Amino acid sequence: MFKNPWFMLVVGLMVGLAVGYVLAERQPIPPAKALRAGAPQTAAQGGALPEGHPPLDSGAASPESRALERQIAELQTLLTQNPGDVGLMVALGNANFDAGRWQDARVWYERALEDPDRVDPNIVTDLAVVYRNLGEPRRSLELLDRAIALDDDHWQAWYNKVVVLHFDLHEHGAARDALNRLRALAEGNPQVPDLTAISREVAGS
Repeated sequence: MFKNPWFMLVVGLMVGLAVGYVLAERQPIPPAKALRAGAPQTAAQGGALPEGHPPLDSGAASPESRALERQIAELQTLLTQNPGDVGLMVALGNANFDAGRWQDARVWYERALEDPDRVDPNIVTDLAVVYRNLGEPRRSLELLDRAIALDDDHWQAWYNKVVVLHFDLHEHGAARDALNRLRALAEGNPQVPDLTAISREVAGS
């Protein structure tokens, strides 16, 4: 039916990225790593990576990083041929996110969000995590609040808001308030992870 090879490549890439997105759910910043990191660290310092993402390494490229390089190059080629394709911009943001290229991920997510009809709380939350890893927790918090304004039940945004408020900004009262909202969401959503550890950290502040 479809004879355009570029179309099939786009479909394959987008399906793969979508499956990865569903499996990872763009993992929130785990409290243990945030606590060890203390102040936000940049990607170059190797700290504060979301759980499940590969560690940054200054040595030889791993097979996973080489695969991501190829994926990024293919997506950039496709975007050159299909300028303005928001789906490709998001895919480039996701691939750079997974590679720990926070500045590049920021650029692509922000470009995708320029389209007012495609402002998605998932993308906004991903961008918030990117800014947190770039050492800008205040901007991260602003974006998390934007994601919550778009979808008040977005538990990943609430989880990350607790982490940024408590570990980065040391606004412990606001973190407790956000945690209470997250607990309420957890009652009806089995996707919310166990909150015992982060609750203990926030309660000890």
